[in-house]
Amino acid sequence: MSIFHQNLHPFGIDFSDRVIKIAQLEKKNERLILSSYIREDIPEGIIEDGEIKKPEELAGFIKKALAGCKPNPLKSKFVIYSIPETKGFIRVIKIPYTEKEGLENVIFTEVEQLFPISPDESYVDWQVLGSADNNRTLEVLVAAVPQNVVDSYSESLTLAGLKPVAAEIESIAISRSLINENASQKPVLIIDMGKDRTGFIIFKSPAVQFTASIPVCGKETNRAIARKMGISEAEAEALKNKCGLDPKEDCSEIYKAMDSSLNEMTGYINKLLEYYHEHHKNEADISKVVICGGESKIAGVSPFLSLKIKKEIEKGNPWINIISTKYKEIPIISRSDSLVFVTVLGLALRGIEEDISL
Repeated sequence: MSIFHQNLHPFGIDFSDRVIKIAQLEKKNERLILSSYIREDIPEGIIEDGEIKKPEELAGFIKKALAGCKPNPLKSKFVIYSIPETKGFIRVIKIPYTEKEGLENVIFTEVEQLFPISPDESYVDWQVLGSADNNRTLEVLVAAVPQNVVDSYSESLTLAGLKPVAAEIESIAISRSLINENASQKPVLIIDMGKDRTGFIIFKSPAVQFTASIPVCGKETNRAIARKMGISEAEAEALKNKCGLDPKEDCSEIYKAMDSSLNEMTGYINKLLEYYHEHHKNEADISKVVICGGESKIAGVSPFLSLKIKKEIEKGNPWINIISTKYKEIPIISRSDSLVFVTVLGLALRGIEEDISL
C-alpha cells in the first residue's frame, strides 16, 4: 500500500468537565466492532464549563486514557473530538436560493445576525439540506464554534501526541449515534441527561434542527439531596442511584429532594414540545422522545418523564447503527452502561463513515 494513501482509522474522544471517553470502531467482514474504549475521570479544574484551563495537565490525562484502552490498544494517532454543546451554535436557516459560489458570503452574513459570535473569530461549517418554496429558498444547517475553543482542544490533543482531524458539536455526534434514519423520518426529541447539564436536541432527517441546554443536572440533584439529608454529595449520589425515583417509604425523602429540579426539567420539555408544535403545524409532530446520558440510568426516570410530558419515552440505543440485529450480537458494553458512551460512539461512527485518507 502506498504511504501516501492509507486509511487513518480515526477514533473518537468525548470531553466533559470531569470525564474523558474514547472509542474506536473497526470493520471486520463488513461488520462493525468496538475495538477500543475507555472512560477516564479527570480532576476538577482542568476543564471548567467546557473551557480548558490546564492544557498540559489535560494532555497528561489523555495519555493515561490512551494507555488504558481495552480490549485492544488504539491503532491510530488520528482523532475526531467533541466540542461541548454550550460552546457551539447550531441552527437550520432558510436563505434565498444562492449558487454555490456565493453561498459562503450569504451564510456568514446570517451567522453574524443570528449567533452571538463573530464569524471572523469562529470556525463555521454548513450543510445544504435541500431547497424549499419551489426552489426559491435553501435550507442550510449551520454550525459555528469560537476559534479559541476549538484551538484549545486541538492544543491539548497535540500535546498528547495525537493528530486532530475534525471537531464536532456534541448534538451532531449524539444524533448519529442514536438515530436510525431508515426506521423513522419523523422528528425526534433527544434528551441528554448529564452530570453537568441536560441537553435537548430536536432531530428531523437529515439533520439536527434545534439544540438547547439547562443547568438541571445530576450535580444539582446531588446537592439538593445532600442539603436535605445532611450528607456529602458523594453519599447523596449513592442514595440517588440506589433509590431512583421511588416516592415510597425509605426513598421518599430522596424523591422529595429532587422534586423541584425534576419539575423544572419537565416544565421545560413541555414548553419545548409546545413551541415545536406551534412553529411546525404543517409538519409531522415529534414522534418520540429518546433519553441518554448518565442520569438516564436512574431507575424510574422513563416512567416519570412519560407521565409528566404524556409521551412515550425510549432509552437510547447507541448500538443501533453499529450492531446489525441479524447477527444477534451482544454489545461489549451493556445497554445501560453504554448510555454514557453515546457521544463518543457517534464520533467513532464518523471516523468509520468518512473516507479520511492521507
